[in-house]
Amino acid sequence: GLHVIFTTIYKPLALPMATTKIFTREELYSQPFPWTVIGGHVYAIGEFIPKHPGGPLIRRAVGEDATDLFLAHHGPKSPARSVLARYEIGLLASEKPLATSAEDVVRQAWQQRPLQRIICDRIQAAGLDRRPCWPVAEIVAVLMLMLFALWAWLAYGCGWWRMDVTFAWFWWRHLDAGLHAAMHGDFRHHAFSHRLLFRIYSLLDRRALEYYHGGSALCGHGLSKHWWHHVYPNDPRRDPDWGTMTGVAWVRRHVSAAWQPCHVWQCWYWLPMTALVEPMLELLQVASATLEATAAILEPPADGVPSYSSRFEHAIATWIEVLVNPGYQLIAFFVQPFWQAFSTLVLARAVSRLVLFPFSEVQHYLPEHFGEECRAQDEEWVVGQLRNTANLRFKTHAAWWLDFLMFHGDSHQIQHHLWPAMSFVRYGQVGKVLRETCAELGLPYHEVSYWEGYQKIWSQVLANRTIPRAASKGDTLKRPLRSPSPTPSCSSSQEDSEDPCPKVAESPGFERRLRRRTESQAE
Repeated sequence: GLHVIFTTIYKPLALPMATTKIFTREELYSQPFPWTVIGGHVYAIGEFIPKHPGGPLIRRAVGEDATDLFLAHHGPKSPARSVLARYEIGLLASEKPLATSAEDVVRQAWQQRPLQRIICDRIQAAGLDRRPCWPVAEIVAVLMLMLFALWAWLAYGCGWWRMDVTFAWFWWRHLDAGLHAAMHGDFRHHAFSHRLLFRIYSLLDRRALEYYHGGSALCGHGLSKHWWHHVYPNDPRRDPDWGTMTGVAWVRRHVSAAWQPCHVWQCWYWLPMTALVEPMLELLQVASATLEATAAILEPPADGVPSYSSRFEHAIATWIEVLVNPGYQLIAFFVQPFWQAFSTLVLARAVSRLVLFPFSEVQHYLPEHFGEECRAQDEEWVVGQLRNTANLRFKTHAAWWLDFLMFHGDSHQIQHHLWPAMSFVRYGQVGKVLRETCAELGLPYHEVSYWEGYQKIWSQVLANRTIPRAASKGDTLKRPLRSPSPTPSCSSSQEDSEDPCPKVAESPGFERRLRRRTESQAE
């Protein structure tokens, strides 16, 4: 069923709806056309995919309950509600539809989000909901790629190791953010420029492609791990990014992570472990993955094995990333003495990790607000987004421009999470309107300065080094991130426990087959 859905994804098809048909989840999985669910209504969107004004972003809704995704990309006054009615084919069984018609579905969904509607109306009134009239993002991307080529030639080819160590963190993050921006549609001013820039950034940052774009078998359809993070930020049971914060073995950053006896001394080894040991382990993993991709070319044809052309393409793309990406710099080993290239790479990785700490970890990791989940199980979606994310606060114009040239959505996480398809060139203007609106409505709005980010990380390391009360000395505390049975609310007995809300209620909704595939691949 899944194979049929994704191999026929480009076949234009919209089924006429003579009578209201009730689909079970199993029936939908076996349908030979691309479909999505919004507010309990089922839509066949194959005919609309090539016509979608937002480009390929609509493919993220294929095979998913896209209610939250749809509302995040379409304001309350968007004409999309009238377009939906043309493609409705029925209802989803076991789910109560929000309304009887497509237009009423969107209208009633926005009635349940009054605060988000106010914010979106003010953004629209300021004229910031529309995409930029000029291809600013595309021009900046092309110029930055040219500068990166010049920097790589000087750092790798000419052996300017000081320049390498000083700016490797910037280019490493820029390539990752460029792929992130291409995936979110920042370069969709023209279809050709979007395809070209997406292709370039996916070659230069190949290892992040599956996280942002999804597995190669899905061809960019459905929710990737990154899109799951957008729908459920900081949800321990549904946000894939949570594992990067709580699943590490070296440092215990939050009470939901398993406690190890070595964590007692983590304040002493945390910094060298983070700056040196973990990057070295990652380099070994990359070397192993590169050799495996090369060896896969020699595999004979068999059922379930990708075609030779796809394996060859994957191997070439992996080698390109390893050769020129600032995080690996293999090309420098061919033109420089080995120990110079190796020491420069290790030092550049250490500096990169230290410089990027406030960018990569603080905005998505606000444990001081996690306990509020128990008191706000039914809070509006926009409130949860505002509570669980933060912006970086820049105090100088130089810092702002440096961040802008990195395409860094992490620095404007609040805007990026509320409007995932908005171009990063709008973030600064939208931030002013959003900040004033949140202050007026009494909504949370978190900003963290660069150095405050370091202070937050250090305080978390110190706070979580002690032995939990639930574990005896020398034992390991293991608390699963996913509870086998959902808990509707937090009981009063949990208030005195270390984890204020260890079990987050699973909202009744659509079964995510794409996520099951992703998790099985990770295992």
